[in-house]
Amino acid sequence: MTVTQPRPARGLRQARATRLRHALRHALRRGWAAFAALLLVVTGGAAAFAYWQASSTAPDGLAVADTLQQGSTPSARATQASVALAWTASTTAGGRAVSGYTVRRYGAATGGAPVQATGGCAGVVTTGSCTESAVPNGTWYYAVTPLLGNWSGAESARSGAALADASAPTVSASVSPTPNAAGYNSTTPVVVTLAAQDNAGGSGVASLTYSLDAGQPATVAGTSASVPVAGDGGHKLTYSATDVAGNASVSQSLTIRIDTQAPGTPSLVVPTYINAASAGGTVSVSGTAEAGSTVTLAASDGAGHTMAPATATAQSNGSWTVTNLNLSGLADGTVTFTATAQDAAGNVSPAATATSTKDTKAPTGTTITQPSTVTSANVASMSVGGTAEPGAAISLSVSDAGAVHTVPGTATADASGAWSVTALNLASLSDGPLTYTAGAIDRAGNSGAAVTAAGTKKATTTTPSFTAGTGQIPSSKTSSWTISGTAEAGVSLVIMVTDSANKTVTINTSSPAGIWTAQANLSALASGALTLSAKATDAYGNSSIGTAPGRILPGVTSVQLTNGGGNPGSGKAAQGDKVTITFSGPMNPSSLCGLTQTGSLWSANVTARISTTVASPNPLDTLDITSGCGSPFGTVPLGANYAKSNGSGAGPLVFAATLQLNATETTLTITLGTLNSGQANNNVSAGKPGFIPDSTTPPRDVDGYGVAEQFTDGAATGF
Repeated sequence: MTVTQPRPARGLRQARATRLRHALRHALRRGWAAFAALLLVVTGGAAAFAYWQASSTAPDGLAVADTLQQGSTPSARATQASVALAWTASTTAGGRAVSGYTVRRYGAATGGAPVQATGGCAGVVTTGSCTESAVPNGTWYYAVTPLLGNWSGAESARSGAALADASAPTVSASVSPTPNAAGYNSTTPVVVTLAAQDNAGGSGVASLTYSLDAGQPATVAGTSASVPVAGDGGHKLTYSATDVAGNASVSQSLTIRIDTQAPGTPSLVVPTYINAASAGGTVSVSGTAEAGSTVTLAASDGAGHTMAPATATAQSNGSWTVTNLNLSGLADGTVTFTATAQDAAGNVSPAATATSTKDTKAPTGTTITQPSTVTSANVASMSVGGTAEPGAAISLSVSDAGAVHTVPGTATADASGAWSVTALNLASLSDGPLTYTAGAIDRAGNSGAAVTAAGTKKATTTTPSFTAGTGQIPSSKTSSWTISGTAEAGVSLVIMVTDSANKTVTINTSSPAGIWTAQANLSALASGALTLSAKATDAYGNSSIGTAPGRILPGVTSVQLTNGGGNPGSGKAAQGDKVTITFSGPMNPSSLCGLTQTGSLWSANVTARISTTVASPNPLDTLDITSGCGSPFGTVPLGANYAKSNGSGAGPLVFAATLQLNATETTLTITLGTLNSGQANNNVSAGKPGFIPDSTTPPRDVDGYGVAEQFTDGAATGF
């Protein structure tokens, strides 16, 4: 039977040992055969622990004592955060194997408080080795204590130092020369220095590994490395460090930008002129440059004044613009702009220059030369000129009274300052006073004060009108017909009367007081519709025409009596004699007894009577149609007495007769036929025949107008 007890405290163990020795001697003297196992603790340098076992259960059985020796010193090997321990197996003094071990960790080779090992070394380890993982960073010392049941031997001496290191080193990179603020170097090559550092108390840096531009990785032992980087463009350096414990840092990368090439000379677009309006802060300058470069723009005049430099960034397409430049501090004259482009690496391009002209003075001395009067002759193509600053743009306007209407025009002053606006059409302006206004804008865009001049427009004259002499004109009045009207005072007039055959009578007159009169001989015109026109022309050559309708009424222009040859020269009305009536124009056959057409002529068979119808004191015979006439048209006074009024057979002469209208419908012939009754006088002296139209159904022209006047021929004719 084996009995074990927990290991008591050191003082208690000594007291208990003393008591046990006394008890043992006393027990042996009494001869106990069986006894519970006791552990006698003997103090001293390498404490041994007593172990005994009864050999018999007899009352006189003996117990043999043994001791649990100190554990062997372990070896410790750290790999990052793991420490592997190994030690020699322990036995008792009597050669018995122990049942296990406890492992403790110390922070120093001597002294210090122990920490129970964890992981694979926690609790009781039954083999001669174990591994503790997740060991905190640091240098550690390990000791093992052998165990036998509930008894433990002395703790071993501490192992050699074991460095636990789970932290990777850190790496810093620096570039020489130092890049500018934008991260660029403008020289090549540059050197990147890598410097690695392990954590405090760590295993130390073993090596650096780097790769440039995805090239073959290179590994350099030690804590630092220098990497040359050459060539314009962007370069990428990837790097990491590994410590002795095998911890590798996270791969890092560094971009190195090298640009040793200066940008090309930028382009520069400047305004041709800088005027008073823009000089104060609205000037814009633009151009192109290397994309992303910073363009610096400066401006100076010939007097030593300069503008504070302005900057702009070229866009992705290279365009750049500087706006709202204030050039008020520069003198008038030539302004020189200078532009340079600087890329991100600091390389500066060659300078580009361009010039503008600054002119802030408004143009002066503008004049206008205008016509005094605009007339109908030039109203549609007027010319206005003047003088101004050479090269100035002229803006002209011509307006009527109250500026109700305005006509614009433009011109440019030539090298001598002369300007002219041609082909102005002022027809839309009202007659009366005109105002000419001209403004000048010089080449720089400065506006001068407008100047004005006055003129007059007289492009029309009042249309003349007719107040008398139009309408129906009796045929007997055509030789002296009065026409009158109104017109603008002082104009000259041309009065024209035109018939349907375009035959015209022209009369010149005037209108000194706004009233005009013309005496016209219209006898040469055909009866029928007339057009009367009055053309008024003023002193400026403006003219206007007024018109009115008129008409010469139909009339008889001739009545002739003709002997038919039966009794030539007898002066006696007889068969074959003719009465010929000539009208002033074509007559409507239907108004002359309703004549019917045969071929080109119109005719009718009628009964003609010659009788005295004119009262005393000079009773004379007339001829009229008594039958065979659809509508009576009038009578013909014969100017003589052809019928006997006394004696046998006295009374009217009644003839069978024919009526015939010629092809032009202007001549009606009455031809006497057989004498049916009455007795004719002989040797009748020729008289002046005439015509009296019927008051109800007179002869009518083709337009339906009737003969309204009686006619007496001026020449004597007879049968």
